[in-house]
Amino acid sequence: MTAAFAAESTHDASSAKSSGAPTREGSGPITGNMPRESTTGGAALKGSDKTFFEKAAVSGMKEVSVSQSVLNNLTNPEVRAFAQMVVSDHSNANAELMMLASSKGVSLPAKDTAKLSERWSKKTGDLDKDYVEEMVSDHKDAVELFEKASRSHDPEVAAFAQKTLPKLQHHLEMAKGLEKKID
Repeated sequence: MTAAFAAESTHDASSAKSSGAPTREGSGPITGNMPRESTTGGAALKGSDKTFFEKAAVSGMKEVSVSQSVLNNLTNPEVRAFAQMVVSDHSNANAELMMLASSKGVSLPAKDTAKLSERWSKKTGDLDKDYVEEMVSDHKDAVELFEKASRSHDPEVAAFAQKTLPKLQHHLEMAKGLEKKID
């Protein structure tokens, strides 16, 4: 996703703000503050898994936001279909990621996507090409992130990453293919 993950870094969880998002009874906020210490079956969740949750959330939100922002302004029908697929697939993965993080006691960072959406919705020039290049870059980062997480010692984190990774790899290959077509 995706991620991925560019002026808006997918690895920048430092801009996280509390969103005042709804909470689930006993689990804390679904999005908002930085992750807190948690336990899973009596063992603390590893820092690398918390980092995965943060980076995956920021990446996924970015990819959805950028794709939604450009969707109506894309001229190539294949690129438009790709953007729609990214929105759908990453929205579903983001929801699943949030549920898993919440079950692990991890609060995900909120990403202010308003500035990002505005930047992309006002882009001029070859929007299709710029968008596809962004998606190639973001999905490279996302694939790398999810490959690492697929080897997590936490079986639920590993299972989620393994389940999501093929879609991210597919998105990356599609974006690379589109990049060749529109160059």
